[in-house]
This record gives sequence, C-alpha cells and structure tokens, in this order.
Amino acid sequence: MNIKNLFLMAMLSISSVGAYAQTAEAFRQPYPLGEKISPNPNFTGEVWLAPLSEKKELNVPMFNVTFAPACRNSWHSHKGGQLLIATAGIGYYQEKGQPARRLFPGDIVEITPEVEHWHGAAPDSWFAHIAITTNPQKNATVWLAPVSDVQYCEATNEAESRYAEANKVLTSRERAIVAMASYTGNGDLLYLTSALVEALEVGMTINEINEVLIHAHAYCGFPHSLRAIQTFMQVVDERKANGINDTVGREVSAITDNRSRYERGRDVLAEISGISADVPKAGYAVFAPAIERFLKEHLFADLFERDLLIYRERELATVSVLAGVGGVEPMAYGHMAICLHLGITAEQLSALLNIVETNLGETYSEPLRGVLNQLTEKR
Repeated sequence: MNIKNLFLMAMLSISSVGAYAQTAEAFRQPYPLGEKISPNPNFTGEVWLAPLSEKKELNVPMFNVTFAPACRNSWHSHKGGQLLIATAGIGYYQEKGQPARRLFPGDIVEITPEVEHWHGAAPDSWFAHIAITTNPQKNATVWLAPVSDVQYCEATNEAESRYAEANKVLTSRERAIVAMASYTGNGDLLYLTSALVEALEVGMTINEINEVLIHAHAYCGFPHSLRAIQTFMQVVDERKANGINDTVGREVSAITDNRSRYERGRDVLAEISGISADVPKAGYAVFAPAIERFLKEHLFADLFERDLLIYRERELATVSVLAGVGGVEPMAYGHMAICLHLGITAEQLSALLNIVETNLGETYSEPLRGVLNQLTEKR
C-alpha cells in the first residue's frame, strides 16, 4: 500500500471522530431512524433502515436510510433502477468510473438500471436519504464488492479537493472567515465547530473569531449569532481542557470620532461602496426611515468601525452569511458590488462561492454565482 493511501485512511479515521460524538438518535432528520441493520455484508459501517411506504397496493417501496459517518454500501446495481432523495447531513454517490458526487439535503439522484454505484455518508458527517425502488415489479439489487477504504478515501477526497487550487486566491485566514460565516448564516453548528477550529489553527485570535460571529448577527439575526458564539465557547473550553491555550488577542480600539453615529455610518458606507452619501435614498429608506437610520448607526458605525476586522474581511463575511441564509440575492448583489469596489476580485468571490458549495451545496452557491455574473457583465 503506498504512502498516499495510508495517509488517506489515516485522515478518514481522524475526521470521523468529531462526527461520531453525535448519536444516531440525536442526528436531526425529517424521517424515522428505524432499525439498525448492521453489521451487514453489504455495508461498511453502521446503518439504519425505516420503511416509509405502508400501502402495498401503491407499489412504490420507499425507505429512509441513515448512515453513520464514513458508512457506505457496497458497489451494486438495480435491475429496475432507483431514486435517492438526500434529506439530512452530507453524503456521497459514485457511479463506476465517474467522480463522486457530494450530496446535500434536497439533492436527487436518478440511478438508471444496471448502473454500478455506491452511496453513503461523508467521512465527517451523518447522512440520511430516502431510497425509492423504481420498476418494483422487475427490480432486484445485485450486490458486488465492498467499497474499500482506499476507494472511499480517494473518492471523497477528490470531491472535497475539487476547488482547492482555485481557492488559493483567498488567504487561509479569508477562507476560514468564509467557512465560519456561511455555517453561521445557515445555522449549521455541527460543521461550524470544525470551521472554528480551522480558524484558530490558521492563527486567528479568539477575539477576531468572535468578531466574525458578532458581525453575522446583522445579517442572520441574534439567534444564529448567539448559537455560534456558544458553540465557539465550547470549542475554546474543550481545547483548553486538552492543554491548548488559544491566543485571546487585543480588544477593539476606542472610537475617537465625535460625530454622530449616523454621520459616521453614512460616511463608512460611502467609502466602502463608492457611492456618494448625497444620492437619493433607496425606496426602503423612504418607506421605512427608521430602518435606514438603524443601518447607518448600528451596522456601518457600530459594527464596521470595530477594527478587529478590516472592511475587506467584513464584506467577505457578509456575503458568506448571506449565502448561508439563502434567498436574499438583492442584498448579496449590493454587498458583492461593495466587495468588487474594495478590490476583492471576481475570482476571489468565485472562490468564496466554491467554499459555500463544498460546505452547504449548490442550492446556496448557484444563486450567488448568477449575481456575480450580473456584476461582472456590468463591469
């Protein structure tokens, strides 16, 4: 066995530890866990099965399948094909001879008859999908060889490394900010934990990381921001218990500008956007004047004046939070335009969206790729 494969299997065993701290019963998913069916010769790892269709006359057998981290089924095919609908966690699907596809909740996989494939959980995530038997009158599963640890590690590593080279246009610190902010916006605390650890490992201080999580509240709300901060507290405490004393870092500098918060915020917005403060106010500001005042005073004065993060980092965090929230393309358009004005390139914004896609799925990245295309076409 070569060094590369030994390394991949070592990474597999390490990456599964954190996710295994969660139990099958605590794994949040929309359908019943069902009965544990492992050990099973056709699965590597722990797996649970729950029938979902009760009326046999409908002739549509459906099952909820729950995989523990790194669990996958063997290579197999179906005489009549199969449909998979991912419902929770992160998983993988791979056809023979093709790259593995990373699966997120809502993804659908259409498997045609006789195609050899496997599916299962990511190394660091629980995963659940609905399996629907198509053409049940003639369908049968043909089980083949198990997916070896080497095959599994190479397939999942290839999918996760798809954008690695392109993402180097962002610094390691910026990549950590994007991951933390997007997970916070999405409310995904399980994966936020690993992103927080990575941020500490690339040299961010506790206060700087807290600043990213504090900044997020303006875009995804206090509940998500506070839960992220609570999660970070646990990370720091656990590391301290293991003998790792992370650097707290400096505090925010005092504000010495005596102008009103509204005036300061107004001028910060003009500086980062390149749009004069004298332009007519947007429709929302005329319709609801209070929100415009809150934006200037709280967002662009209270937050953006805090000097633990530079403007560039705050805007990368903002776009990442908005990507995690989803469905807020008009706001993302404005902040991505600010990014471009601040000198963040289209390639760097694309790298940001690569990270979002890898961590949260195309459902969250693709709408903002459309926004980025609109902005670059205008320029």
